[in-house]
Amino acid sequence: MQYDVIVVGSGASGLTAAIRAAKSGLSVLVLEKAGHFGGTTAVSGGGIWIPGSPQARAAGVDDSPAVARQYILEVVGETANPALIDAYLDNGPEMVAWLAENSAVEFLISPPSSDWYPDVPGAVNYGRLLSPKEYDGKKLGSDFADLRPAREEFNAPGGFMIDLFDLPYLAAMPSPKSLVHFGKLAAKFGMDKLRRYPRGTRLTMGNALAARLLRSALDAGVRLQKSTAVDGLLEDGGRVSGVRAGGNDILANVGVVLASGGFSANEQLRRAYMPFAEHHVSILPYENTGDGMNMGLEAGASLDGDNLVNGVWAVVSKLTRPDGYVARYAHLIDMSKPGCIAINAKGERFGNEASVRFVDAMHADGAVPAHIVGDAAFVKKYGMGMVFPGGGGLKKLVEAGYVVQGATIRELAGKIGVDSDGLEATVGRINQFATSGVDEDFGKGSEEIDREIGDPRHSPNPCLGPVATAPFYAIRIYPGDGSTTVGLRIDEHCHVLDAGGTPIEGLFAAGLDANSIWRGKSPAHGCNVGPAMVLGYIAGTSLVEARVPA
Repeated sequence: MQYDVIVVGSGASGLTAAIRAAKSGLSVLVLEKAGHFGGTTAVSGGGIWIPGSPQARAAGVDDSPAVARQYILEVVGETANPALIDAYLDNGPEMVAWLAENSAVEFLISPPSSDWYPDVPGAVNYGRLLSPKEYDGKKLGSDFADLRPAREEFNAPGGFMIDLFDLPYLAAMPSPKSLVHFGKLAAKFGMDKLRRYPRGTRLTMGNALAARLLRSALDAGVRLQKSTAVDGLLEDGGRVSGVRAGGNDILANVGVVLASGGFSANEQLRRAYMPFAEHHVSILPYENTGDGMNMGLEAGASLDGDNLVNGVWAVVSKLTRPDGYVARYAHLIDMSKPGCIAINAKGERFGNEASVRFVDAMHADGAVPAHIVGDAAFVKKYGMGMVFPGGGGLKKLVEAGYVVQGATIRELAGKIGVDSDGLEATVGRINQFATSGVDEDFGKGSEEIDREIGDPRHSPNPCLGPVATAPFYAIRIYPGDGSTTVGLRIDEHCHVLDAGGTPIEGLFAAGLDANSIWRGKSPAHGCNVGPAMVLGYIAGTSLVEARVPA
Protein backbone atom coordinates (compact mmCIF):
# COMPACT_ATOMS: atom_id res chain seq x y z
CA MET A 1 0.00 0.00 0.00
CA GLN A 2 2.71 2.44 -1.00
CA TYR A 3 3.11 4.47 -4.18
CA ASP A 4 5.13 7.43 -5.31
CA VAL A 5 2.00 9.40 -6.19
CA ILE A 6 -1.65 9.16 -5.15
CA VAL A 7 -4.24 11.04 -7.18
CA VAL A 8 -7.70 11.66 -5.74
CA GLY A 9 -10.14 11.78 -8.66
CA SER A 10 -10.14 10.50 -12.24
CA GLY A 11 -11.28 13.47 -14.32
CA ALA A 12 -9.07 15.30 -16.80
CA SER A 13 -6.94 16.95 -14.12
CA GLY A 14 -6.29 13.80 -12.12
CA LEU A 15 -5.60 11.55 -15.09
CA THR A 16 -3.35 14.12 -16.77
CA ALA A 17 -1.28 14.39 -13.57
CA ALA A 18 -1.19 10.59 -13.28
CA ILE A 19 -0.06 10.07 -16.87
CA ARG A 20 2.60 12.78 -16.65
CA ALA A 21 4.04 11.23 -13.47
CA ALA A 22 3.77 7.59 -14.56
CA LYS A 23 5.43 8.20 -17.94
CA SER A 24 8.43 9.51 -16.02
CA GLY A 25 8.76 6.33 -13.99
CA LEU A 26 6.77 7.11 -10.86
CA SER A 27 4.32 4.56 -9.45
CA VAL A 28 0.85 6.10 -9.43
CA LEU A 29 -2.46 5.19 -7.82
CA VAL A 30 -5.69 6.92 -8.85
CA LEU A 31 -8.57 6.65 -6.39
CA GLU A 32 -12.07 7.38 -7.70
CA LYS A 33 -15.05 7.76 -5.40
CA ALA A 34 -17.64 6.96 -8.11
CA GLY A 35 -18.36 3.64 -9.75
CA HIS A 36 -16.95 4.88 -13.07
CA PHE A 37 -13.80 6.70 -14.17
CA GLY A 38 -13.84 10.04 -15.98
CA GLY A 39 -15.36 12.41 -13.44
CA THR A 40 -16.83 15.69 -14.58
CA THR A 41 -14.82 15.53 -17.81
CA ALA A 42 -16.76 12.52 -19.09
CA VAL A 43 -20.03 14.49 -19.08
CA SER A 44 -18.54 17.76 -20.36
CA GLY A 45 -18.02 19.26 -23.78
CA GLY A 46 -14.33 18.40 -23.47
CA GLY A 47 -13.03 21.55 -25.12
CA ILE A 48 -9.85 23.24 -23.91
CA TRP A 49 -8.88 26.90 -24.37
CA ILE A 50 -5.17 26.94 -25.22
CA PRO A 51 -3.75 30.06 -26.86
CA GLY A 52 -0.78 29.28 -29.09
CA SER A 53 -1.42 25.53 -29.37
CA PRO A 54 0.46 23.39 -31.91
CA GLN A 55 -2.84 23.00 -33.79
CA ALA A 56 -3.29 26.76 -34.03
CA ARG A 57 0.25 27.25 -35.26
CA ALA A 58 -0.21 24.52 -37.85
CA ALA A 59 -3.37 26.27 -39.06
CA GLY A 60 -1.46 29.53 -39.45
CA VAL A 61 -3.22 31.31 -36.58
CA ASP A 62 -1.28 34.37 -35.53
CA ASP A 63 -1.67 34.49 -31.75
CA SER A 64 0.90 35.31 -29.10
CA PRO A 65 1.00 34.63 -25.34
CA ALA A 66 1.35 38.37 -24.77
CA VAL A 67 -1.92 39.10 -26.56
CA ALA A 68 -3.74 36.31 -24.73
CA ARG A 69 -2.26 37.48 -21.43
CA GLN A 70 -3.48 41.01 -22.02
CA TYR A 71 -6.97 39.70 -22.74
CA ILE A 72 -7.07 37.48 -19.64
CA LEU A 73 -5.80 40.15 -17.28
CA GLU A 74 -8.27 42.67 -18.67
CA VAL A 75 -11.17 40.23 -18.21
CA VAL A 76 -10.21 38.98 -14.75
CA GLY A 77 -9.01 42.34 -13.48
CA GLU A 78 -6.85 43.20 -10.51
CA THR A 79 -7.66 40.02 -8.58
CA ALA A 80 -5.81 37.89 -11.15
CA ASN A 81 -2.63 36.10 -10.11
CA PRO A 82 -0.19 36.86 -12.95
CA ALA A 83 2.11 33.98 -11.97
CA LEU A 84 -0.72 31.46 -12.40
CA ILE A 85 -1.82 33.04 -15.69
CA ASP A 86 1.74 32.88 -17.02
CA ALA A 87 2.08 29.27 -15.89
CA TYR A 88 -1.11 28.43 -17.76
CA LEU A 89 -0.05 30.17 -20.97
CA ASP A 90 3.44 28.68 -20.83
CA ASN A 91 2.40 25.12 -20.07
CA GLY A 92 -0.80 24.88 -22.14
CA PRO A 93 0.79 24.36 -25.58
CA GLU A 94 3.50 22.20 -24.00
CA MET A 95 0.86 19.99 -22.38
CA VAL A 96 -0.99 19.50 -25.67
CA ALA A 97 2.23 18.61 -27.49
CA TRP A 98 3.43 16.29 -24.71
CA LEU A 99 0.18 14.35 -24.63
CA ALA A 100 0.18 14.03 -28.42
CA GLU A 101 3.65 12.49 -28.19
CA ASN A 102 3.19 10.38 -25.06
CA SER A 103 -0.45 9.33 -24.91
CA ALA A 104 -3.63 8.52 -26.84
CA VAL A 105 -4.95 12.07 -26.31
CA GLU A 106 -5.52 14.02 -29.51
CA PHE A 107 -7.10 17.41 -30.05
CA LEU A 108 -8.37 19.16 -33.16
CA ILE A 109 -8.76 22.89 -33.66
CA SER A 110 -12.42 23.76 -33.20
CA PRO A 111 -14.65 25.65 -35.61
CA PRO A 112 -14.75 29.41 -35.00
CA SER A 113 -15.58 30.12 -31.37
CA SER A 114 -15.43 33.66 -30.03
CA ASP A 115 -13.86 34.54 -26.73
CA TRP A 116 -16.59 35.57 -24.29
CA TYR A 117 -15.61 39.24 -24.09
CA PRO A 118 -15.13 40.21 -27.74
CA ASP A 119 -14.84 43.93 -26.95
CA VAL A 120 -11.80 43.40 -24.71
CA PRO A 121 -8.43 43.88 -26.45
CA GLY A 122 -6.82 40.55 -27.29
CA ALA A 123 -10.07 38.65 -27.85
CA VAL A 124 -10.18 36.41 -30.93
CA ASN A 125 -12.83 34.26 -32.59
CA TYR A 126 -10.73 31.36 -33.84
CA GLY A 127 -7.73 29.27 -32.90
CA ARG A 128 -7.75 29.10 -29.11
CA LEU A 129 -10.41 26.43 -28.59
CA LEU A 130 -9.45 22.79 -29.15
CA SER A 131 -11.83 19.81 -29.15
CA PRO A 132 -10.95 16.19 -28.42
CA LYS A 133 -10.86 13.92 -31.42
CA GLU A 134 -13.62 11.32 -31.36
CA TYR A 135 -12.61 7.93 -29.97
CA ASP A 136 -13.59 4.31 -30.48
CA GLY A 137 -14.67 2.95 -27.10
CA LYS A 138 -13.79 -0.58 -28.23
CA LYS A 139 -10.14 0.37 -27.79
CA LEU A 140 -10.74 0.34 -24.03
CA GLY A 141 -11.62 -3.35 -24.15
CA SER A 142 -13.20 -4.53 -20.94
CA ASP A 143 -12.42 -1.15 -19.33
CA PHE A 144 -15.08 0.49 -21.53
CA ALA A 145 -17.64 -0.54 -18.92
CA ASP A 146 -15.70 1.45 -16.30
CA LEU A 147 -15.91 4.74 -18.21
CA ARG A 148 -18.59 7.12 -16.97
CA PRO A 149 -21.26 7.34 -19.70
CA ALA A 150 -22.10 10.69 -21.20
CA ARG A 151 -25.38 12.21 -20.07
CA GLU A 152 -28.19 10.68 -22.10
CA GLU A 153 -30.08 13.98 -21.74
CA PHE A 154 -27.55 15.49 -24.17
CA ASN A 155 -27.54 12.61 -26.67
CA ALA A 156 -29.97 10.46 -28.60
CA PRO A 157 -31.39 7.41 -26.80
CA GLY A 158 -29.11 4.43 -26.31
CA GLY A 159 -25.88 6.40 -26.21
CA PHE A 160 -25.77 7.62 -29.82
CA MET A 161 -23.35 10.54 -29.51
CA ILE A 162 -23.09 13.72 -31.55
CA ASP A 163 -19.84 15.63 -31.97
CA LEU A 164 -19.19 19.34 -32.32
CA PHE A 165 -18.00 18.59 -35.84
CA ASP A 166 -21.38 16.98 -36.66
CA LEU A 167 -23.29 20.20 -36.01
CA PRO A 168 -22.84 21.65 -39.54
CA TYR A 169 -24.35 18.45 -40.94
CA LEU A 170 -27.20 18.68 -38.45
CA ALA A 171 -27.84 22.30 -39.39
CA ALA A 172 -27.94 21.37 -43.09
CA MET A 173 -30.48 18.56 -42.67
CA PRO A 174 -32.03 17.09 -44.77
CA SER A 175 -29.39 17.71 -47.45
CA PRO A 176 -28.04 14.60 -49.22
CA LYS A 177 -24.58 15.14 -47.68
CA SER A 178 -26.06 15.34 -44.18
CA LEU A 179 -28.22 12.28 -44.71
CA VAL A 180 -25.18 10.28 -45.84
CA HIS A 181 -23.13 11.49 -42.86
CA PHE A 182 -25.72 10.58 -40.26
CA GLY A 183 -26.60 7.40 -42.12
CA LYS A 184 -23.04 6.17 -41.63
CA LEU A 185 -23.12 7.08 -37.94
CA ALA A 186 -26.46 5.32 -37.50
CA ALA A 187 -25.12 2.20 -39.23
CA LYS A 188 -22.12 2.09 -36.89
CA PHE A 189 -24.40 2.59 -33.91
CA GLY A 190 -26.60 -0.26 -35.12
CA MET A 191 -23.60 -2.57 -35.41
CA ASP A 192 -22.62 -1.71 -31.84
CA LYS A 193 -26.07 -2.73 -30.68
CA LEU A 194 -25.90 -5.98 -32.63
CA ARG A 195 -22.60 -6.72 -30.91
CA ARG A 196 -24.37 -6.08 -27.59
CA TYR A 197 -22.35 -3.09 -26.46
CA PRO A 198 -24.22 -1.28 -23.66
CA ARG A 199 -24.05 1.95 -25.67
CA GLY A 200 -22.58 3.37 -28.84
CA THR A 201 -18.80 3.03 -29.06
CA ARG A 202 -18.32 6.22 -31.06
CA LEU A 203 -17.34 8.57 -28.24
CA THR A 204 -17.27 12.33 -28.67
CA MET A 205 -16.54 15.52 -26.74
CA GLY A 206 -15.76 15.05 -23.02
CA ASN A 207 -16.52 11.34 -23.13
CA ALA A 208 -13.93 10.89 -25.87
CA LEU A 209 -11.39 12.88 -23.87
CA ALA A 210 -12.03 10.86 -20.71
CA ALA A 211 -11.72 7.63 -22.71
CA ARG A 212 -8.44 8.73 -24.26
CA LEU A 213 -7.06 9.71 -20.86
CA LEU A 214 -8.21 6.43 -19.32
CA ARG A 215 -6.59 4.44 -22.12
CA SER A 216 -3.38 6.44 -21.68
CA ALA A 217 -3.32 5.96 -17.90
CA LEU A 218 -3.75 2.21 -18.28
CA ASP A 219 -1.00 2.09 -20.91
CA ALA A 220 1.31 4.08 -18.60
CA GLY A 221 0.90 1.54 -15.80
CA VAL A 222 -1.26 3.71 -13.55
CA ARG A 223 -3.28 1.68 -11.06
CA LEU A 224 -6.90 2.84 -11.07
CA GLN A 225 -9.29 1.99 -8.27
CA LYS A 226 -12.98 2.95 -8.46
CA SER A 227 -15.71 3.04 -5.80
CA THR A 228 -13.09 4.14 -3.28
CA ALA A 229 -13.73 7.29 -1.26
CA VAL A 230 -10.76 8.97 0.37
CA ASP A 231 -11.50 9.73 4.01
CA GLY A 232 -8.57 12.00 4.78
CA LEU A 233 -4.92 12.86 4.32
CA LEU A 234 -2.04 11.33 6.26
CA GLU A 235 0.58 13.66 7.66
CA ASP A 236 4.10 13.02 8.89
CA GLY A 237 6.16 15.85 10.36
CA GLY A 238 4.24 18.57 8.54
CA ARG A 239 4.33 16.70 5.24
CA VAL A 240 1.36 15.05 3.56
CA SER A 241 2.49 11.45 3.35
CA GLY A 242 -0.55 9.64 1.94
CA VAL A 243 -4.28 9.09 2.26
CA ARG A 244 -6.74 7.09 4.29
CA ALA A 245 -9.17 5.21 2.06
CA GLY A 246 -11.39 2.17 2.57
CA GLY A 247 -10.10 1.71 6.09
CA ASN A 248 -6.48 1.54 4.89
CA ASP A 249 -3.55 3.92 5.10
CA ILE A 250 -1.90 4.28 1.70
CA LEU A 251 1.46 6.03 1.60
CA ALA A 252 2.70 8.42 -1.07
CA ASN A 253 6.47 8.75 -1.26
CA VAL A 254 6.42 11.90 -3.38
CA GLY A 255 3.00 13.48 -3.09
CA VAL A 256 -0.77 13.52 -3.23
CA VAL A 257 -2.80 15.33 -5.89
CA LEU A 258 -6.28 16.53 -4.98
CA ALA A 259 -8.49 16.49 -8.10
CA SER A 260 -11.85 15.30 -6.80
CA GLY A 261 -14.17 17.58 -8.76
CA GLY A 262 -15.37 20.50 -6.66
CA PHE A 263 -18.45 20.78 -4.44
CA SER A 264 -21.52 21.18 -6.65
CA ALA A 265 -23.34 18.33 -4.88
CA ASN A 266 -22.57 19.58 -1.35
CA GLU A 267 -25.72 21.29 -0.07
CA GLN A 268 -23.95 23.17 2.73
CA LEU A 269 -21.28 24.57 0.41
CA ARG A 270 -23.86 25.44 -2.24
CA ARG A 271 -25.72 27.52 0.33
CA ALA A 272 -22.48 29.25 1.27
CA TYR A 273 -21.39 30.11 -2.26
CA MET A 274 -24.29 29.89 -4.75
CA PRO A 275 -26.90 32.64 -5.32
CA PHE A 276 -30.49 31.36 -5.03
CA ALA A 277 -29.08 28.13 -3.62
CA GLU A 278 -32.52 26.65 -2.95
CA HIS A 279 -33.24 26.69 -6.69
CA HIS A 280 -29.70 26.07 -7.97
CA VAL A 281 -29.36 22.93 -10.13
CA SER A 282 -25.90 21.60 -10.96
CA ILE A 283 -25.27 19.32 -13.93
CA LEU A 284 -22.15 17.85 -12.31
CA PRO A 285 -21.94 14.31 -10.87
CA TYR A 286 -23.49 13.68 -7.48
CA GLU A 287 -20.09 12.52 -6.16
CA ASN A 288 -18.74 16.10 -6.35
CA THR A 289 -19.16 16.93 -2.67
CA GLY A 290 -16.03 18.97 -1.98
CA ASP A 291 -13.95 16.11 -0.58
CA GLY A 292 -10.63 17.35 -1.89
CA MET A 293 -11.13 20.94 -0.76
CA ASN A 294 -12.27 19.85 2.69
CA MET A 295 -9.36 17.43 3.13
CA GLY A 296 -6.92 20.13 2.12
CA LEU A 297 -8.38 22.58 4.63
CA GLU A 298 -8.12 19.97 7.38
CA ALA A 299 -4.44 19.61 6.53
CA GLY A 300 -3.83 23.35 6.95
CA ALA A 301 -4.50 24.57 3.42
CA SER A 302 -6.22 27.87 2.70
CA LEU A 303 -8.82 29.12 0.26
CA ASP A 304 -7.82 31.81 -2.21
CA GLY A 305 -10.07 34.66 -1.12
CA ASP A 306 -13.25 35.89 -2.75
CA ASN A 307 -13.76 35.05 -6.42
CA LEU A 308 -15.54 37.26 -8.93
CA VAL A 309 -17.98 34.40 -9.57
CA ASN A 310 -18.33 31.16 -7.59
CA GLY A 311 -19.43 28.93 -10.43
CA VAL A 312 -19.43 28.56 -14.20
CA TRP A 313 -23.13 29.15 -14.64
CA ALA A 314 -25.46 27.22 -16.91
CA VAL A 315 -29.19 27.44 -17.55
CA VAL A 316 -30.64 24.08 -16.47
CA SER A 317 -34.00 22.33 -16.62
CA LYS A 318 -34.81 19.14 -14.77
CA LEU A 319 -37.15 16.17 -14.75
CA THR A 320 -37.59 13.68 -11.91
CA ARG A 321 -38.14 10.27 -13.46
CA PRO A 322 -40.32 7.51 -11.97
CA ASP A 323 -37.22 5.77 -10.56
CA GLY A 324 -36.26 8.94 -8.66
CA TYR A 325 -33.36 9.94 -10.91
CA VAL A 326 -33.26 13.67 -11.63
CA ALA A 327 -32.43 14.21 -15.30
CA ARG A 328 -30.74 17.57 -15.85
CA TYR A 329 -30.37 19.39 -19.14
CA ALA A 330 -28.07 22.33 -19.80
CA HIS A 331 -29.55 24.75 -22.32
CA LEU A 332 -26.37 25.44 -24.26
CA ILE A 333 -27.83 25.42 -27.78
CA ASP A 334 -31.60 25.85 -27.96
CA MET A 335 -31.91 29.30 -26.35
CA SER A 336 -29.72 30.86 -29.06
CA LYS A 337 -32.00 29.68 -31.84
CA PRO A 338 -34.63 31.93 -33.46
CA GLY A 339 -38.09 31.57 -31.93
CA CYS A 340 -37.13 31.00 -28.29
CA ILE A 341 -37.58 33.53 -25.51
CA ALA A 342 -37.04 33.43 -21.74
CA ILE A 343 -39.52 35.12 -19.43
CA ASN A 344 -39.97 35.97 -15.75
CA ALA A 345 -43.14 35.80 -13.66
CA LYS A 346 -44.41 39.00 -15.28
CA GLY A 347 -44.25 37.29 -18.67
CA GLU A 348 -41.44 39.64 -19.67
CA ARG A 349 -38.03 39.02 -21.18
CA PHE A 350 -35.13 40.08 -18.97
CA GLY A 351 -31.97 39.32 -20.94
CA ASN A 352 -30.30 38.15 -24.14
CA GLU A 353 -31.20 34.46 -24.37
CA ALA A 354 -28.21 33.76 -26.63
CA SER A 355 -25.70 35.13 -24.12
CA VAL A 356 -23.22 32.76 -22.49
CA ARG A 357 -23.83 34.82 -19.35
CA PHE A 358 -27.62 34.53 -19.30
CA VAL A 359 -27.64 33.16 -15.73
CA ASP A 360 -26.27 36.52 -14.61
CA ALA A 361 -29.47 38.04 -15.98
CA MET A 362 -31.55 35.49 -14.05
CA HIS A 363 -29.74 36.39 -10.84
CA ALA A 364 -30.00 40.14 -11.45
CA ASP A 365 -33.70 40.05 -12.30
CA GLY A 366 -34.59 37.55 -9.60
CA ALA A 367 -36.15 35.40 -12.34
CA VAL A 368 -35.52 32.18 -10.43
CA PRO A 369 -37.01 30.00 -11.69
CA ALA A 370 -37.95 31.33 -15.12
CA HIS A 371 -39.40 29.77 -18.28
CA ILE A 372 -38.33 29.42 -21.86
CA VAL A 373 -41.11 29.64 -24.42
CA GLY A 374 -41.22 28.48 -28.03
CA ASP A 375 -43.87 27.67 -30.60
CA ALA A 376 -44.65 24.51 -32.56
CA ALA A 377 -42.39 25.52 -35.45
CA PHE A 378 -39.47 26.12 -33.11
CA VAL A 379 -39.83 22.80 -31.30
CA LYS A 380 -40.19 20.85 -34.54
CA LYS A 381 -37.13 22.46 -36.09
CA TYR A 382 -34.73 22.73 -33.18
CA GLY A 383 -36.17 20.76 -30.29
CA MET A 384 -36.31 22.38 -26.86
CA GLY A 385 -34.53 21.13 -23.78
CA MET A 386 -34.85 17.34 -23.66
CA VAL A 387 -37.15 17.37 -26.69
CA PHE A 388 -35.15 16.33 -29.72
CA PRO A 389 -35.19 18.22 -33.06
CA GLY A 390 -38.19 17.03 -35.00
CA GLY A 391 -40.20 16.87 -31.79
CA GLY A 392 -38.85 13.52 -30.63
CA GLY A 393 -40.07 12.73 -27.12
CA LEU A 394 -42.39 15.75 -26.97
CA LYS A 395 -45.58 13.85 -26.11
CA LYS A 396 -43.96 11.92 -23.25
CA LEU A 397 -42.30 15.02 -21.86
CA VAL A 398 -45.60 16.90 -21.90
CA GLU A 399 -47.24 14.00 -20.07
CA ALA A 400 -44.38 14.03 -17.53
CA GLY A 401 -44.87 17.74 -16.89
CA TYR A 402 -41.41 18.73 -18.11
CA VAL A 403 -42.93 20.57 -21.09
CA VAL A 404 -46.13 22.59 -20.70
CA GLN A 405 -48.35 23.01 -23.78
CA GLY A 406 -50.93 25.69 -24.48
CA ALA A 407 -53.25 26.18 -27.44
CA THR A 408 -52.77 29.94 -27.13
CA ILE A 409 -50.26 32.24 -25.49
CA ARG A 410 -52.81 33.17 -22.82
CA GLU A 411 -53.55 29.53 -22.06
CA LEU A 412 -49.85 28.75 -21.79
CA ALA A 413 -49.32 31.71 -19.46
CA GLY A 414 -52.08 30.48 -17.18
CA LYS A 415 -50.67 26.98 -17.05
CA ILE A 416 -47.16 28.13 -16.08
CA GLY A 417 -48.36 30.83 -13.69
CA VAL A 418 -47.09 33.97 -15.40
CA ASP A 419 -48.92 37.18 -16.23
CA SER A 420 -51.00 36.58 -19.38
CA ASP A 421 -51.09 40.21 -20.54
CA GLY A 422 -47.36 40.49 -19.98
CA LEU A 423 -46.57 37.37 -22.00
CA GLU A 424 -48.88 38.38 -24.86
CA ALA A 425 -47.21 41.79 -25.03
CA THR A 426 -43.75 40.21 -24.90
CA VAL A 427 -44.55 37.80 -27.72
CA GLY A 428 -45.97 40.61 -29.81
CA ARG A 429 -42.81 42.64 -29.31
CA ILE A 430 -40.42 39.79 -30.12
CA ASN A 431 -42.40 39.05 -33.28
CA GLN A 432 -41.82 42.64 -34.39
CA PHE A 433 -38.10 42.27 -33.69
CA ALA A 434 -38.05 39.02 -35.67
CA THR A 435 -39.26 40.89 -38.73
CA SER A 436 -36.72 43.70 -38.40
CA GLY A 437 -33.90 41.41 -37.23
CA VAL A 438 -32.99 43.78 -34.40
CA ASP A 439 -33.66 42.99 -30.73
CA GLU A 440 -34.13 46.54 -29.44
CA ASP A 441 -34.38 45.39 -25.83
CA PHE A 442 -31.44 43.01 -25.23
CA GLY A 443 -29.51 42.71 -28.50
CA LYS A 444 -30.01 38.98 -29.07
CA GLY A 445 -27.95 38.02 -32.12
CA SER A 446 -26.13 41.34 -32.31
CA GLU A 447 -22.72 39.83 -31.50
CA GLU A 448 -20.79 37.14 -33.32
CA ILE A 449 -20.61 35.00 -30.17
CA ASP A 450 -24.44 34.88 -30.18
CA ARG A 451 -24.67 34.04 -33.86
CA GLU A 452 -22.24 31.12 -33.62
CA ILE A 453 -24.95 29.02 -31.96
CA GLY A 454 -27.83 30.54 -33.95
CA ASP A 455 -29.28 29.22 -37.21
CA PRO A 456 -27.16 30.51 -40.12
CA ARG A 457 -30.00 29.70 -42.54
CA HIS A 458 -32.41 32.03 -40.76
CA SER A 459 -32.51 35.71 -41.67
CA PRO A 460 -32.30 38.56 -41.06
CA ASN A 461 -31.04 37.54 -37.59
CA PRO A 462 -29.94 33.93 -36.98
CA CYS A 463 -30.95 34.16 -33.31
CA LEU A 464 -34.25 36.02 -33.63
CA GLY A 465 -37.51 34.46 -34.80
CA PRO A 466 -41.24 34.77 -34.21
CA VAL A 467 -43.27 32.90 -31.60
CA ALA A 468 -46.43 32.57 -33.66
CA THR A 469 -47.36 28.99 -34.57
CA ALA A 470 -49.72 27.18 -32.19
CA PRO A 471 -49.50 25.22 -30.02
CA PHE A 472 -47.02 26.92 -27.72
CA TYR A 473 -44.60 25.31 -25.27
CA ALA A 474 -42.75 26.26 -22.10
CA ILE A 475 -40.07 24.66 -19.93
CA ARG A 476 -39.15 25.82 -16.43
CA ILE A 477 -35.46 26.76 -16.15
CA TYR A 478 -33.15 27.29 -13.20
CA PRO A 479 -29.73 28.81 -12.63
CA GLY A 480 -27.16 26.04 -12.38
CA ASP A 481 -23.51 25.31 -12.87
CA GLY A 482 -21.19 23.22 -14.97
CA SER A 483 -18.36 23.85 -12.53
CA THR A 484 -17.62 25.35 -9.14
CA THR A 485 -14.74 27.81 -9.00
CA VAL A 486 -13.93 28.12 -5.28
CA GLY A 487 -10.98 26.00 -4.26
CA LEU A 488 -7.62 25.70 -2.56
CA ARG A 489 -4.95 28.31 -2.97
CA ILE A 490 -2.04 27.04 -5.08
CA ASP A 491 1.16 28.43 -6.51
CA GLU A 492 2.34 28.22 -10.11
CA HIS A 493 3.69 24.71 -9.45
CA CYS A 494 0.32 23.51 -8.10
CA HIS A 495 1.64 23.21 -4.55
CA VAL A 496 -1.18 23.76 -2.07
CA LEU A 497 -0.47 26.76 0.16
CA ASP A 498 -1.24 27.32 3.82
CA ALA A 499 -2.68 30.53 5.28
CA GLY A 500 0.75 32.14 5.26
CA GLY A 501 1.39 31.31 1.61
CA THR A 502 3.88 28.53 2.36
CA PRO A 503 3.63 25.30 0.32
CA ILE A 504 2.39 22.25 2.21
CA GLU A 505 4.99 19.64 1.44
CA GLY A 506 3.65 16.68 -0.50
CA LEU A 507 0.25 18.23 -1.35
CA PHE A 508 -0.85 19.40 -4.78
CA ALA A 509 -4.22 20.43 -6.22
CA ALA A 510 -5.63 20.67 -9.74
CA GLY A 511 -8.98 20.82 -11.46
CA LEU A 512 -11.90 22.04 -9.37
CA ASP A 513 -10.09 21.38 -6.07
CA ALA A 514 -7.79 24.30 -6.94
CA ASN A 515 -9.25 27.79 -7.01
CA SER A 516 -10.15 29.08 -10.45
CA ILE A 517 -7.20 30.81 -12.08
CA TRP A 518 -9.83 33.08 -13.69
CA ARG A 519 -11.27 33.94 -10.26
CA GLY A 520 -14.45 32.40 -11.64
CA LYS A 521 -14.78 34.75 -14.61
CA SER A 522 -14.13 32.43 -17.55
CA PRO A 523 -12.70 34.20 -20.60
CA ALA A 524 -14.02 31.70 -23.18
CA HIS A 525 -15.40 28.27 -23.91
CA GLY A 526 -12.99 25.53 -22.81
CA CYS A 527 -11.92 27.35 -19.65
CA ASN A 528 -13.01 24.54 -17.33
CA VAL A 529 -11.34 21.50 -18.85
CA GLY A 530 -8.43 23.59 -20.12
CA PRO A 531 -7.18 24.62 -16.66
CA ALA A 532 -7.99 21.15 -15.34
CA MET A 533 -5.59 19.56 -17.79
CA VAL A 534 -2.92 22.24 -17.66
CA LEU A 535 -2.84 22.28 -13.87
CA GLY A 536 -2.84 18.48 -13.86
CA TYR A 537 0.13 18.54 -16.21
CA ILE A 538 1.95 21.09 -14.03
CA ALA A 539 1.23 19.03 -10.91
CA GLY A 540 2.54 15.90 -12.60
CA THR A 541 5.68 17.74 -13.68
CA SER A 542 6.20 19.06 -10.15
CA LEU A 543 5.91 15.53 -8.77
CA VAL A 544 8.50 14.28 -11.23
CA GLU A 545 10.85 17.07 -10.20
CA ALA A 546 10.20 16.41 -6.49
CA ARG A 547 11.02 12.70 -6.45
CA VAL A 548 13.96 11.66 -4.35
CA PRO A 549 16.87 10.50 -6.53
CA ALA A 550 17.62 6.78 -6.21
